Amino acid sequence: MLKTPKYKIEKIDSSKSYKSFYDFNLKPAELEAYLDEYIVGQREAKTIIATKICTHFHKIKNFLLKQGKEDATEFIKNNIFIIGPTGVGKTYMIKLIAKKIGVPFVKGDATKFSETGYVGGDIEDLIRDLYWEANGDLEKAQFGIIFLDEIDKIASSGETIGPDISRTGVQRALLKPLEETEVEIKIPQENYSLFEVSESQGKLKRKKVTLNTKYVLFIVSGAFQGLEEIIKKRMKKQSMGFISEIENKEEIKINYFKFVIPEDLVNYGFEREFVGRFPVIAVFEPLTEDELYEILSNPNDPVVINKKRDFKVYEIDLAFTDEAFREIAKMAYKENTGARALARILERILIPFERTLPSLSFNFLGVTKEIVEDPYKVLLAMSESPYNPKWKENYYKALEDEKRRVKNYLSRREKLLSEDKLEITPKRLELIFKLYKEKDIELNKALEEILSLWRQIKSYEMAFERKNFLKIIFTEDAVDNILEAVIKKNWGVFTYCENIMSKLEYSLNYLKEIRDKEVIYINSLAFRDPEKFIEEYLLI
Repeated sequence: MLKTPKYKIEKIDSSKSYKSFYDFNLKPAELEAYLDEYIVGQREAKTIIATKICTHFHKIKNFLLKQGKEDATEFIKNNIFIIGPTGVGKTYMIKLIAKKIGVPFVKGDATKFSETGYVGGDIEDLIRDLYWEANGDLEKAQFGIIFLDEIDKIASSGETIGPDISRTGVQRALLKPLEETEVEIKIPQENYSLFEVSESQGKLKRKKVTLNTKYVLFIVSGAFQGLEEIIKKRMKKQSMGFISEIENKEEIKINYFKFVIPEDLVNYGFEREFVGRFPVIAVFEPLTEDELYEILSNPNDPVVINKKRDFKVYEIDLAFTDEAFREIAKMAYKENTGARALARILERILIPFERTLPSLSFNFLGVTKEIVEDPYKVLLAMSESPYNPKWKENYYKALEDEKRRVKNYLSRREKLLSEDKLEITPKRLELIFKLYKEKDIELNKALEEILSLWRQIKSYEMAFERKNFLKIIFTEDAVDNILEAVIKKNWGVFTYCENIMSKLEYSLNYLKEIRDKEVIYINSLAFRDPEKFIEEYLLI
């Protein structure tokens, strides 16, 4: 009869290596600048969140470096409480930050949890999800971010239908994870890599995988309906006369959330101990009509990019005029649901075209104000008269508006690009726009492709000098030539440059000897007509 093996529990030591954080050097201003590329407005919230998240990870780095060298003080986390209306980018901002820093990110909904857990799980499942989000890398999971949405729904004063399964009990269940606790990762039995044979006893030992939440950053958010009244009541009690004075001016709307204090959250229905675990409070502002327009016109906006991809599967290129974006922003503002309304309105306007145009001869659609105002009328006209030059004119107008938006965005990024000394020439603008349109990607990704190729060109210059003991520098027009050629032909930068420079190598060495030049500048003529380039260089 076979005996069932006895398991010896052994905790994995996850403190052996923290290499991933020894090189962390992101500054708050740098992170805030990164967020500016994607998120419109929310200046104060971006500043607070970018600063405190950067500080959190720098504290981890310093804390780990000092371990064992001095008495370790208690590590206090910068857990963040986010307050703001729906659709203003709260989740999106934290996702972007997690992506930028390179840590696992898990989002949960507070309404799905109870103190004892819902069917098949509990709050600790969120922590376990970090492990799987980090692809089983326990060390990486320990530095993850957990984002818990709808946190206002677990306030004991909140209005719910049915039994109270997600209020005070959930707050108490969160207390330990918010500071530090050990959570065992539930590993499937068939994962034999987590078992090992004891040499002394010849028995299977099962390793116990536990995730410590000491460095896990918790961020909670909610819309907090009714909290404004609590804040307003407190402020009026404190005889803040200027509040009444401002309220009397109908054109001024006060965002009372900006005056929130921990006591207001306690009065809203949160336990004092729970509120105390969140030293940082960030408030998001409602989006204005202009900000909704800026979101649409941002070349990195995922809503517009995904809509373009929907049409691209039918080989139809989509472009929007500025007027169309203005009209969509106006409609979204009236709905009062933030940026979420933008996707809904885009779908409502464009689904009829998405259904019909693939069956017609169109491979383009310029979305104009006319289409936004009455899509069915325009679609009928396009169906009845598909070769009317008006449709192509609309498309080219939308393309021009799109190119102008791209140019404006790149001009705002000039300061960031100056670190690499990359100049956006007219040719590079054209190449960036081409990548952006053909691949329907974020403009930042198109820019990164050009920047990566540009860096490879600079690397080739240094490699050529090491190999030939001759310093060369490609002029800006030559760089444009290389960028255009490698993108068009899908060649590697080094392969293309070697192919060109091999024709010039002998002549360049000759120039070096007879002219004693320290640096030889290679312009675009060298690519078009190598012999003429050498002739002209000899005349200099």
